[in-house]
Amino acid sequence: MKVENVPENNLIVLFLLMVLTGGLYYFWWLARVSRIFNDKPVSNIVLVLLTLGLWSLYINLKYMQKSEELNGRDLKWYMILFLPISFLIVQHNVNERYYPGR
Repeated sequence: MKVENVPENNLIVLFLLMVLTGGLYYFWWLARVSRIFNDKPVSNIVLVLLTLGLWSLYINLKYMQKSEELNGRDLKWYMILFLPISFLIVQHNVNERYYPGR
């Protein structure tokens, strides 16, 4: 009997690979940004894993506030709506502070 290649299975594998890659990138980014803000990168990564991602909500909000203060701005109340893309906001603020000409 011939085994057919089911495309849905390939999409599931592709999705899992994308989630794994995104997760690894997030942990690498978290370790790098933790050192910028004088935090402990290993404890942050372990807490994110142990709390199944709940710690990442807190740490992203904390780093978003610190990165805004780094550039002399206050965190507005509506910035909580941008929490899903907070890593981009933090990275932009860090780049704005340490690499102003780019």
